[in-house]
Amino acid sequence: MTAGDSQSRIPAYPGVERFVDAFDKLVAQSRRSRSRVPVVLLHEPDGGDAGRRIVAGLRSRMRGRSEVLAPHAYIPQIPDGADPPPLELFEHLTLQLAETMPPGTGELRLHSYRLLRSVVTAPAIEGLMERRHAELRNHCYAEHRNWSRTAQTLWWLGGRDQASGGTLLELLWNFVAGPLFQRLPRALFGWRANRRMLGRARSRSWYAEWVRRQHGSPPTDFFRSALDLVHGEPGNEPERMDRVLMHALLADLDQASRARLLNPWRRRRTSRFVLLFDGAGPADSRVQRFLRELRSAVEDLRCTSVFAVAGGVLSLASRIPDINASGLAHAGAELINIERRGMTPGQPTGIVVPVAEGPEDDQAAVYWLGRWPTLVTPSPRWGPGAEVAGVLGIGAAALALVVGLILVPDLGGGEKDDPCQGSTFLGTDGQCVGVAEGAAEFGNAPSEQALRAVLQQIERQNSALDRELADRPADDPRPGRRTVVYFGPLTGGENAEDPVRGGTLAELRGIALAQRHINTQALRSGERVPLRVLTANAGDRFKDAPAVAERVAELAASDPSIAGVVGFGQSRRNTYDAIRVLDKAGIPMVGTSGTADELLRQGEHYYQTAPTDARAAEVMAVFASNARMTAGGQKARRVSLVADATDAYSNSLAASFRSSYGQARTDVLLYTPTDAPEPGPVPGALGGRPVATVEDLAREVCGAVREDPRTAVVWSARASQFQVFLAEIGRISGDCPKIGVLAGDDVINILTDDRRPLDDFKGLTLFYVSHGHAPSLVTRSPEAAAFLSAYDRAYGGDRSARTRAMREDGHVALAWDALRYLAEGIDQAWRTTGGQDDRLNRVLLQGVLYQGLGGGGFDGATGRIDAHGAAGGGRLTEDKLLAVVRASGERPATELLCGRVSREDDRTAWGPEDDRHPCP
Repeated sequence: MTAGDSQSRIPAYPGVERFVDAFDKLVAQSRRSRSRVPVVLLHEPDGGDAGRRIVAGLRSRMRGRSEVLAPHAYIPQIPDGADPPPLELFEHLTLQLAETMPPGTGELRLHSYRLLRSVVTAPAIEGLMERRHAELRNHCYAEHRNWSRTAQTLWWLGGRDQASGGTLLELLWNFVAGPLFQRLPRALFGWRANRRMLGRARSRSWYAEWVRRQHGSPPTDFFRSALDLVHGEPGNEPERMDRVLMHALLADLDQASRARLLNPWRRRRTSRFVLLFDGAGPADSRVQRFLRELRSAVEDLRCTSVFAVAGGVLSLASRIPDINASGLAHAGAELINIERRGMTPGQPTGIVVPVAEGPEDDQAAVYWLGRWPTLVTPSPRWGPGAEVAGVLGIGAAALALVVGLILVPDLGGGEKDDPCQGSTFLGTDGQCVGVAEGAAEFGNAPSEQALRAVLQQIERQNSALDRELADRPADDPRPGRRTVVYFGPLTGGENAEDPVRGGTLAELRGIALAQRHINTQALRSGERVPLRVLTANAGDRFKDAPAVAERVAELAASDPSIAGVVGFGQSRRNTYDAIRVLDKAGIPMVGTSGTADELLRQGEHYYQTAPTDARAAEVMAVFASNARMTAGGQKARRVSLVADATDAYSNSLAASFRSSYGQARTDVLLYTPTDAPEPGPVPGALGGRPVATVEDLAREVCGAVREDPRTAVVWSARASQFQVFLAEIGRISGDCPKIGVLAGDDVINILTDDRRPLDDFKGLTLFYVSHGHAPSLVTRSPEAAAFLSAYDRAYGGDRSARTRAMREDGHVALAWDALRYLAEGIDQAWRTTGGQDDRLNRVLLQGVLYQGLGGGGFDGATGRIDAHGAAGGGRLTEDKLLAVVRASGERPATELLCGRVSREDDRTAWGPEDDRHPCP
């Protein structure tokens, strides 16, 4: 089949390339990421054969150029009024599926279906129950011999008895060999049928559950319960027969798709089984009834191995809810979303796609179909026979290696080649995670050189502190060092857009600067506790945070010098789990840039430096209501709020913003990136309009701004997708040449990149929330001035755009304040010991932090830190300083400043002198 032939098979209707692309991806989707797939119904509201032509094209894609690429069955249109017998449709499907198994995937065996087919085709059986179910077993075994060569051969070896027309010699042979070759295999067949259909001792099968629903009690024998299905039994309607055969067939297909360790043929079954129907017909047609049973059975069994597409749907059955698509492009987007994220429980089992005849003039579709005329499926390098030989060879080599390791214990050099040493281990993404000192295990990639430089700086400061303290006499009254663990994502996933996400580099710079500042004061005065810093890599986007927290807790249990933990800069569900682990271990924690309101609810040992999402959302709502932030320099009338329902930070910020700004003026667009680390929406997720792709998101936003230019965009999602969104906006900017955006604090992470947001879209007016804008405080806060001075001494020689932008980044200043917060608590705890260093421990530190620092807090680089503790009203600063900054060139401009700058300076209003507005 040529490319031109395939192209002519699938009409180049607008959007068909997206639909076909989604079809290809679902057919070839790997086993581990599969969920069930809705049945696609190509509805033709105006008649014609557009849907049938698409189905025919899909069939040709799977047949390939020279060999079948995926197992499939094609059911031609059934003439009106010509309802085939119930079994004919099943037989047609199973025969085609068996014949279209791709080369190297072995023979398709449908044990459960063949067994139940034998049951429903059995003749009526009368008599006592014991005799009836034995006769049914014998009938099923006779049918089994028709397709099982082994059973047929054994029966032949057993000979014939007189009833079967055998001679006297055959009768004698049957008397001797019959029990071994006939009756024993038949008994084993019955035992295996019971085991397969009723399930093993630990779990019941679908059939046992089906019978239990029919009769109220589970069956004890398959053939006894199957008598109700025998042809001619009262109450044996065609629908009931369809249902049990459908369940059997789907169970077999799911089982056939599961790889077996010692079966290389089955390991090559990487594609779904595809069922194509040329014409589904009216609502009560045979094919429509079949499709309804198929949809129900797929949902009941959670079957993931079957994908069905039906064309020629003349009328829709309203008995089952459907996903309604507006066209082929919309259906493709829905199917891609299912391919990436799976189907949720209760989601409709079918998707209706209206298809109409039209001119085949979509040039994009013509080009796409010409480039990819057939289905592309994974192709293994070796055939099954070669794999068997390879496995035998590998097994022999492995046996020799084991013998060598036993005889020579250090033959493998395990300790030298172990990529993760000490308290680190391999994480989810194949990177070393856990606890380490300095840069020994983390930050090795070329793209992480800046991170590695900071880790090496911390390592040098730890070494310098150890050398300084090594010369002290044993009776020195000054405090010894304590250890603080920084907890954050130090490595990214494979092919990550940003190998170190979420401001980790900025936070580590703040930690390194604060450690140097604290240790200089401690060694000079002798009345403060010097700090050593360890780093704990929680994995890409905190994926391994709970396991790493367990490792930190184990280390703290054996090392009493570990005083506490700082970090948790991303509000994710795994972050919550990690905090609960450390809280249970009694380890004090101070957060850096984590903002979700839920963080403080995870344990009483956690203290928050950054303002909560609820407070940030109130400030954003006030700013969006009063600032001239739309494209025309006017106040906004409506807001398009972009959020990610699977992300704890985004959901918390968006929900609080909508509550403060007003639901009537807010349109919520829910977009989740394809590489989202969380499996589904957070509990109590924000409601809104789901958007499948970033392209659709850009079109939705552009449409809202075009309809009302006084519409602003509020971005509460992560920064990693903001740049992609702006690039797409720039591509279609003819519809919306200018857009005003107010973003949460996470967007700061892309402002430190070499490529700025304005480079992707010149019509952008960007405002963003900053949790610590030290340059705005330098003349009013000595701590902010000390922080900026330390930053300039360490990084003043670096003229890169990233370093200049990071000077204004709130992550750096927040990390400085977080370590200062913990250090202040350690100093006060040491003073309560009366100078007895051995009495300083985590329990005493937790008591000081819980009761509150002396003096009620301190002036930090990000404003006043109200450290009254839980006993004084909370473990956070209620009126924490917040800024809204306008991104404009090299020097961002501060538009809003609300909260306490210092003990004496409290900002309660914002805006120009002629247009002041109260702070929330």
